[in-house]
Amino acid sequence: MRSLKAVLGTGVMTAMLALTGCSSSDAAACQAITAELKTIADTGMKQISDPAALAKTYTDGAAKVREEGAKAGGDVQSAADSLATVMEDFGKTLTAGNGQIPDAGAFSSASVKVAEACG
Repeated sequence: MRSLKAVLGTGVMTAMLALTGCSSSDAAACQAITAELKTIADTGMKQISDPAALAKTYTDGAAKVREEGAKAGGDVQSAADSLATVMEDFGKTLTAGNGQIPDAGAFSSASVKVAEACG
C-alpha cells in the first residue's frame, strides 16, 4: 500500500504539472488554481501526521479552487468544480478515521480536466 505522503504528493504534483502553461482567456483563474495547488502541496506535506489539519487544508483549498473556477465560468468552472469535489472527498477520507488512503487517481483525472479547460 502506498503511503499517504506519496499519494498526496503525487496527486498534487500531477495537478500542478497538468495546469502549467494555461493559455486561455481564463488564464487568471487557471493561474490562481495552480497557485492554490502549490500552497496545498507546501502546506499539506507538513501536515502528514495531522489528518484533521490536512483535511482542512484540502477542503479550504477546494473552496478556493471552486471560487476561481466560478470567476472563469464555462468549462473552467465545470472542471474546477470537479477538482474541488475530489479535494473535498480527500478531506472526508482523511477525517474518516479508518486509515483509508485517498485516491490520487481521481485527483489526477480531475486535474487533467482543468488543464484541458485552461489550455
